[in-house]
Order: sequence, then structure tokens, then C-alpha cells
Amino acid sequence: MLRGIYSAACGMRAQEVRQAFVAGNLANVATPGYKRDVGVGESFSEVIASSGRTPVGRLGMTSGITSAYFDMSEGSISNTDCPYDFAIEGDGFFAVETDWGVRYTRAGNFRLDTESFLVTADGHRVLGEDGPIRVDGQLVVNSEGLLYSGAREIGRLLVVVPADPDTLTKEGGGLFAAGGGMVPAGPGQTRVIQGALELSNVSVVREMVDMIAGYRIYEAAQRALLSHDACLDRAINEVGRVG
Repeated sequence: MLRGIYSAACGMRAQEVRQAFVAGNLANVATPGYKRDVGVGESFSEVIASSGRTPVGRLGMTSGITSAYFDMSEGSISNTDCPYDFAIEGDGFFAVETDWGVRYTRAGNFRLDTESFLVTADGHRVLGEDGPIRVDGQLVVNSEGLLYSGAREIGRLLVVVPADPDTLTKEGGGLFAAGGGMVPAGPGQTRVIQGALELSNVSVVREMVDMIAGYRIYEAAQRALLSHDACLDRAINEVGRVG
């Protein structure tokens, strides 16, 4: 009976974690370049089996959220007509300079800082192939990432792709780290679009369906827990007294 209470409580906890992911996705539905988070659940028996340990006794149906991944599918492209907004078609990333090293982003809502450097919304300098990009006049970027200020070429955006996509990790603020390194995008592998942004790949309808389904599962697990608790109460206070 205690096993039943534990299984129901673990099921409730798993849904709480899933709901946190859903809430985070919905909160970032309007964030350029955002990639939705997805929780991955495993049963207790799968966790034990993957650890190589030998289970003692029969394993229950307990499950939990053991890991998470982010969906890297592309979001839709929205035209903004702002010369400092950029979108990437393909698997590429913009490289930016941060206090903790070079990081990568799909969010191209850039601006100019007080020194005329192209920076992200959080103030990180956007990198070109020759370092941070400084703009002295009207900025024009072609589909290959070549930068022009007036009629003068001032460099090329550093657009990179992950050497191993499985090593990408989220760091918040739309930034990613690449444990396996990044390599320059090859010809035709990506396309830069000026005056546009890649929107979040979050579907509000899908997230709301997942939220409602998770709520129903949570309610079912809660009822199961209360039922086990009532049975345990009777076993202690009534069956024991009859004996």
C-alpha cells in the first residue's frame, strides 16, 4: 500500500515538472529564436536497468522526469523591416562575445550600442569573421552574411553550425554553448535574411493541450494517492481494532 502511495506521488511530481516546462515554453512564445523545452520521463525500472544495478524485489510503475531536451526545429520567419534584425534559414547560429566566452544564438534582434557595435538585446557583441562588428553608417547584409556600410564592405557575419548538435546546451537568454565545437557554415548551408526574425518554435495550441493533459493525469494520480491513504487509514484504525 505504501508502494502505491509512493507511485502516485512520483506521478504527481513528474507532472509538476512537465507543467514547468510547458509554462516556460508559453512564457517564451514571443521570444525570437526560442527553442521549446521537452521533459523526458522514464520508469523506475528503466532507470535501474540503465544504471546496471540489480533490482531487489518487484519494481513498481513509478516514473519521473529524468532529463530534458530542446526542440531545435526552425521557427517561422517574420519580416520586421528593421535593418538590425536578422534571421537564419538552416542550422546556423550567430556567434556572440560574452563575459564567459563565445556563445551562439538564433535570436537576431540586434541593435547598436553607444560605440556603434552590433550587439544582442542583452548587450553581447555580435561577431564577424574578424571580430566584433562596428557599423559606421547604414547597414546592409546579403544572404551570405556579407556586411556593407554604405558602399563599403565591412566584413562578414560569423555564421556557424555545430560540429555535433548533441553537445549543444542552453544557457538562458537565447544563448547556447557547444561542447563539441562549431564550424563555419558552408556555401548554401545557411541563408541570412536582413529585416526579419526567426520566431519561437512554440505552438500555443500544442502547449495548451499538453498542459490540460498533464493536469488531468495529475488529478488521476492525486485521486489514487487519496484512495491509498484512505485504505491505509482503515487498515490501521479499523482492521487493527477488530483484531
